[in-house]
Amino acid sequence: MSVFWQSLLAVFAAVGFYTVLHVVYERICAHMLRQHGSAELTLYGDGCDPASEQLIRAACRVRRQYLPGAAITFIELGSGQGQNIAKFLAVRQDIMYLE
Repeated sequence: MSVFWQSLLAVFAAVGFYTVLHVVYERICAHMLRQHGSAELTLYGDGCDPASEQLIRAACRVRRQYLPGAAITFIELGSGQGQNIAKFLAVRQDIMYLE
């Protein structure tokens, strides 16, 4: 086998070994930190604004994927004119809603 093919094979072996180590680290260490860690996210906005709905949905997605123990608080800054989407979502998604 030529030196070129040996070098190429060594590179593939090194990349494969790194990938296996990275997956083991993600599954064991990062998962344990995520389960026992705590975080708090505070959102500010107008509850009647459709952008607030997107913000709350994005925060819930982040909590579900990365920090299951995170507490989310939504603080109402708007006047309350119209249908308050944020208040409805806060009740459904276990988010503290402050007026």
